Amino acid sequence: MCKLIGRFFFKLTDSKNLIGEFSNNLSKRNYTESADRIFTVAGGGKFDGDYYSTWYEEEEHESALAKLEIRQKPECENIYSLKWSLIRTNKLPDVCPTFRGEGIVCDGMLIGDYRNFNTIDKLSADLQS
Repeated sequence: MCKLIGRFFFKLTDSKNLIGEFSNNLSKRNYTESADRIFTVAGGGKFDGDYYSTWYEEEEHESALAKLEIRQKPECENIYSLKWSLIRTNKLPDVCPTFRGEGIVCDGMLIGDYRNFNTIDKLSADLQS
């Protein structure tokens, strides 16, 4: 069983979008990720909102699109929960894994980690059925 364990950072642009980089235990280097804000949470922290996020999948040699939800953790300051729900990849249109992570704000950046507890074996099996 292979669990995906990764790390990321995001910078908030003047337009309230995100630019950053990520890597995971399968990566050979850091890759870019960007996200366009589609919804701002009223009264939330500066990163709070919903985004469409895109990145490059090294193993599949394709781009990915996900809905990214970022919420400040209740009763916490500058600590956020993140959830990426995969919408589409070129080769895996019917498989929608979810990645969950947490981040903290440091020097104006959101820095954290994420995990996918769906195994690669399970994803492959789902495609075969």
